[in-house]
Amino acid sequence: MVFAWLFLVLAVLTEVAGTMTMNASGKTGSLWMYALMCVFIAGSYTFLSFALKRIAVGIAIAIWEGLGVTLISVISLIYLDQVLSIQKIVGLALGVAGIICLNFGEEHS
Repeated sequence: MVFAWLFLVLAVLTEVAGTMTMNASGKTGSLWMYALMCVFIAGSYTFLSFALKRIAVGIAIAIWEGLGVTLISVISLIYLDQVLSIQKIVGLALGVAGIICLNFGEEHS
């Protein structure tokens, strides 16, 4: 079960890397950046598929997307000088709270 969670963490991290690379490739137009983006996104789905062997699909997808969006928002705030409104911050906090509730509500065998 530990490996499934490790695969899920890797899926989140590669999703975030792919999304940030997507932003960079759109700005530069570099074919290498597009290729790297594809590698990250493919890696994310591969790691997610390994995680789904032991983690319920609803839980895994919620964590994958929720933490991915949260990390992308934080990285965009720090490195891309994007602004988060109070409404966006509340939305992200509610998403993280929902993921925590889903995870604690899951029956563990």
